[in-house]
Amino acid sequence: METPADHHAPATAAQAPSPSALTLLHTAEQLIAEQGIDGVSSREIARRAGQKNHSAVNYNFGSFEGLVEALIHYRVEPVNRRREQQLARAQAAGATPSLRELVDLMIRPLAEELLQPPGHTHYLSLLAQLLPRPPWRELFMRNRARSGALREVSALAEAQLTHLPPRVRQERLRLLGGHIVQVVAEWDTQRRSGELGSAPEELAWRLDDFIHYSLAGLSAPAPQRD
Repeated sequence: METPADHHAPATAAQAPSPSALTLLHTAEQLIAEQGIDGVSSREIARRAGQKNHSAVNYNFGSFEGLVEALIHYRVEPVNRRREQQLARAQAAGATPSLRELVDLMIRPLAEELLQPPGHTHYLSLLAQLLPRPPWRELFMRNRARSGALREVSALAEAQLTHLPPRVRQERLRLLGGHIVQVVAEWDTQRRSGELGSAPEELAWRLDDFIHYSLAGLSAPAPQRD
């Protein structure tokens, strides 16, 4: 079993993957979904990807951690693009987006991954495995924090929470970020097990309710301290 503590992530994680690296990413994503992140080795990923060189993961990504980080970046990039586009549309009229619109921008781009066909990507299944494990969770959150659009949305939201002390609003935004990922990953697990239907309307009401629920928690008055 390999963990982020074993290696440093390679500097090439943000570069577009080559065709052979892309095959390794898809193979790793599928194997991790099938066997769990603790049950997959770099050697097995290389073998299943048809690589004669069993060190192909280290060659392309520097380490197993580097592969996972590259996989996160590969899947997060389209989510970030959707968030950037939705933020640009919200700002096009010249008015500052409301707090509800900003919470929507935090949640919806990731939740829309659930509209992909179940076999199209195992990304949300990967997240469900990363989040309970602190070293892997830190790796994901570190990568997520690189999103310029997400940072801008968070800054705009914080500016509308001035009724809260700075440390309270920052902590709530931090908690909400982790909660969003956990909830969407749980929905994906339920979808794959058949507990949650795959029709868009099944997602729509849950998404609207989660946005409403998150908005209420984010903007609630700060607790009074004696």
